Amino acid sequence: MDALYADVISRLDAMHADYFTYLDGLSSEQLDWAPGPEMNSLCVLAVHVTAAERFWIGIAIDDVIERDRPAEFRARGHSLDELKARFTANIDFYRTAFASQSVGRLSEEVSFEFLDREIDCRRGWALLHALDHTAEHLGHAGMTRQLLDRR
Repeated sequence: MDALYADVISRLDAMHADYFTYLDGLSSEQLDWAPGPEMNSLCVLAVHVTAAERFWIGIAIDDVIERDRPAEFRARGHSLDELKARFTANIDFYRTAFASQSVGRLSEEVSFEFLDREIDCRRGWALLHALDHTAEHLGHAGMTRQLLDRR
């Protein structure tokens, strides 16, 4: 596996471990708690992040999945084990998929439809976007857990 892809897995492993810290010890009811209107629960964040991460990395490596983004934001009732399994499945997939990837492909342009728009970007941009997006929502998860613990 190329060093860049190994670094991506290392970074995702670290972020996923942080997500696990924020999710650990919570019941399904607590995972479904949202701090306020138009704010996401930890369950929603976990479902959305894992789907988005897999989608954007799929763009980068030419293994795109179908996703129902609106449904991600309606997620409820998942157990801690189910949410952790989503993160683990992503890492397991990346370890296998990245083994056959060439970093030279990251400069390739790709086009795809997303949110009813045609998107043009390089594969490398999609990979970086996956990391950025996972990190952005990690901050949201941390704040949500702090608010949950203080209620």
